[in-house]
Amino acid sequence: MIRDARKEDAEEIVELFKIVLVDMELPIMEIVSWEKLKPVLVEAAKEEKYQISYKNAVVKESEGKIIGFFYGYKGGTASQSYEPIEALFKKYDLPPFDADGEESFEGEWYLDTLVTKKAYRGKGIGKELLEAAFDKARASGMALIGLDVDQVNPRAKALYERMGFEKMDEVVLSNHNYDHMQRKV
Repeated sequence: MIRDARKEDAEEIVELFKIVLVDMELPIMEIVSWEKLKPVLVEAAKEEKYQISYKNAVVKESEGKIIGFFYGYKGGTASQSYEPIEALFKKYDLPPFDADGEESFEGEWYLDTLVTKKAYRGKGIGKELLEAAFDKARASGMALIGLDVDQVNPRAKALYERMGFEKMDEVVLSNHNYDHMQRKV
């Protein structure tokens, strides 16, 4: 079942989010233990004022467990309407949580993160979540959906291309090269 995330899903969402954070090789993942970082991310996910809020998440649930999810919201300057997570990190005396770069473009609904548990990959979960993201984009009044895919992840890029995304630009986030892709919804 695919559904909007709830506040009580925050911990499971953050555990899946960790996969993306590790893949991005964010500096914070090297200098702060997961045991110290996870509670702060869970707190942020339980709040509505951060981009990584449960309010911006949709989950795929199977047998009572979350097996995949995505974060998405209006991109460009609209995404700046969320409070910077750095304030929360400062509160807990953690270094900045920064991917160094603008992820989203003005005029698009931005698919920030999409991830499934490793055991469920290749089973159509990503496609189901993408279709749910298209619905969210339409419901928000946006006609365009955008995302960034790591250039060293051809499997993900192939899925996005099959789903109608086209490369529009390139961005650099945390010293990784990403293709910025868009699709009309």
